[in-house]
Amino acid sequence: MNDQTQLINIFVENWTSVYNTILGRDVRITIDSVEMKSKNEVKAAFGDFQSFVRLSYKEKKNRNLVIALRNKLVSIIANMMIGLDTFKDEISADDKDAFEEAVNQMFSACQVPLKETLGLDMKFKDISFVKPVDAAALIGGGKSKTWNCTIELQDVAEEQFILVTPRKFGEVGEKKVKEIAVEAPTEAPYAHVPTAAAPSPIRGEFAYEGTNIDMLLDVELPITVRIGSTEMRLIDIMKLGLGSIIELERLVDDPVEVLVNDKLVAKGEVVVCDSKFAVRVTEVQSRAERIKSLA
Repeated sequence: MNDQTQLINIFVENWTSVYNTILGRDVRITIDSVEMKSKNEVKAAFGDFQSFVRLSYKEKKNRNLVIALRNKLVSIIANMMIGLDTFKDEISADDKDAFEEAVNQMFSACQVPLKETLGLDMKFKDISFVKPVDAAALIGGGKSKTWNCTIELQDVAEEQFILVTPRKFGEVGEKKVKEIAVEAPTEAPYAHVPTAAAPSPIRGEFAYEGTNIDMLLDVELPITVRIGSTEMRLIDIMKLGLGSIIELERLVDDPVEVLVNDKLVAKGEVVVCDSKFAVRVTEVQSRAERIKSLA
């Protein structure tokens, strides 16, 4: 099995696993082909997409990858991450934050298998949306490797996206292959290549059965409203009695904090509703922050 085939299997298996988990739906990802393209050819391929995500990785030096996709796919993934089923062709800052977190999980999940299987110690970081002109500028002057991918979301959509990498991305080299062969176990943990001898197109597939997000949406979570806190000496605590006043480290006009599972999700102001205390939300954490805090 060559380096590229193993790399495809690692990407497909781990990307599928991540999306199945964060979306709560059966997901199928394929890498349909890998092509070498000139800078002008890559820029022409970018014309089919509206969103571009850049991430960097470090081998011997810092390099960049670019993911090109349609706004609709960003909207689908961002909304499905929080259980919504409404999608649109225009995306917001919250959509971008959520999708950046999804990309972070996609590539973070690949770091360990890349090192164990191919000996590639890659640290992916600095994930952000970029303008089309900036995405084109990130591509080197020579040939780049273009990974043509398809993601199928059960009963929702089938979308294409491309990953553009440096020409030698994922290549191990003869010396490194010998080192891995000595260290590797007898069973290859990522052997998912079909036996059918079809040299082109190169394809990796991984079908993953998972849980349904609808089941999670009915789970009741404890919500706490924190109006403030302070520290007291033990001797002062011992002196507490009826009528004692404890001053909190919070000003009167400061918003109270709304916590879910002890994680901050929103801020607001205290109001009275039907003779009960309530909180009017004035500030909400971004989708990405809420997803990370509830993970």
